[in-house]
Amino acid sequence: MAQVKIGDREYKLESLTAYDLNKLDKEKKEKTLSDYEYAFYVILHGIKKFNPEIKMTLDEFMDTFPVVGIKDKLKELEEITGVNFTQGDAGTK
Repeated sequence: MAQVKIGDREYKLESLTAYDLNKLDKEKKEKTLSDYEYAFYVILHGIKKFNPEIKMTLDEFMDTFPVVGIKDKLKELEEITGVNFTQGDAGTK
């Protein structure tokens, strides 16, 4: 299982499944998330899936995600999760 550091914390993370993406897509529509928010929502879903002790909200998670180096971090997360975060809408690679 991969380890990824975001802000001050390290998280375990693996590839998400088609079921995850289907569920997340439905939730995006229900919650009316922007594409920007949705990318972080997907990342947080993966973090919570593989780190069940994590209980933070989307806003709390986004507050821990540094903007400096975001492009490189999203690329790293794409490689681990299989989700493309840099095409505007988080979808499969």
